[in-house]
Amino acid sequence: MMTMNKNDSESRAGEQYRSNPDRFFHVMTQGWYVFTREGIRGPFLDRKRAATFLESHITDSKDEDPSSSWRL
Repeated sequence: MMTMNKNDSESRAGEQYRSNPDRFFHVMTQGWYVFTREGIRGPFLDRKRAATFLESHITDSKDEDPSSSWRL
């Protein structure tokens, strides 16, 4: 019989097998954009700022409602 500890139940089952396509893209003379589940966000001056936005967006989304993590 297999038992799961608390850490196993908190991680998502397919997380280690999932591969997301690159979320960032650049449009000449406009800037960097990022794909989110809610749509395309941007433009940002550089990729680093787009990545910072994405990181905070994911963190903020997780803080809103624990059951909403499936949207990330």
